[in-house]
Amino acid sequence: MFSFFKRKRPEPPPQIAAQAGAGQAPEAAPTVQAPAAPAVPAAPATPSVPAPGAAAPATGASGGSLIGSALVAPIDVLQPQAAQPEQAAPAERAKWLGRLRAGLRKTGSSISTVFTGARIDEALYDDLEEALLLADTGVQATGQLLTEVRRRVKDSGATHPVQAKNILIDALTRLLRPLDKQLVIGEHEPTVIMVAGVNGAGKTTSIGKLTKHLSDAGESVLLAAADTFRAAAREQLGVWADRNTVEIVSQEGGDPAAVAFDAVRAGRARGRDVVLVDT
Repeated sequence: MFSFFKRKRPEPPPQIAAQAGAGQAPEAAPTVQAPAAPAVPAAPATPSVPAPGAAAPATGASGGSLIGSALVAPIDVLQPQAAQPEQAAPAERAKWLGRLRAGLRKTGSSISTVFTGARIDEALYDDLEEALLLADTGVQATGQLLTEVRRRVKDSGATHPVQAKNILIDALTRLLRPLDKQLVIGEHEPTVIMVAGVNGAGKTTSIGKLTKHLSDAGESVLLAAADTFRAAAREQLGVWADRNTVEIVSQEGGDPAAVAFDAVRAGRARGRDVVLVDT
């Protein structure tokens, strides 16, 4: 009867394995982890310096260099910006040369292109006047040619530009015919030939050719460098004098008339047949 006052013994916990099914594994008992010690930061890695003569670092597939385990991409070297104007310079020069060639081509064929239209009108005469002046025909000669072409076109009843072109050719022939005469050497002692013309017409070069022609014909020639304004004109004429083995009278910075006078007097004193004066 005193069994009711006895302390009841605790019953053992039910067996999990007994309650679990045959196909289930027993769960592991939870484990309590001890508090982890504070992490100590790792020392920075010291970069390795390759020894002299050591092998080069390995190269990755993308072209970079492998240093340790990191892939370092190669650094692109920037080209200097000054290279761009150098590439553009040939193009600009080509454009400039193209414009120059086009201008020279237009000047050389300007007279012929005047007569490519369909009719004869005032525009044709204006273009013809401009072309003749650009060809160094001269103001007086240009006016004379235009007057004759207009008169003959009206008298003949020409309507096509080709007919006006043929009239111009005949007018030019009539204008130059009085100049078609033989050069007489020896009529005067010396024979003085003064070469005149606009700049760039080829005066000095023509004198060089005349000197060669006269020397081959047995005439003695003396040159006069009366072009004292253009740079290197005296030196250019001196080259022709050396090539043809003739004498030259020149005076740097002198008066052109004085140089020509001295050359004629020297030619007479030295017995020269011809004195060629460059102006």
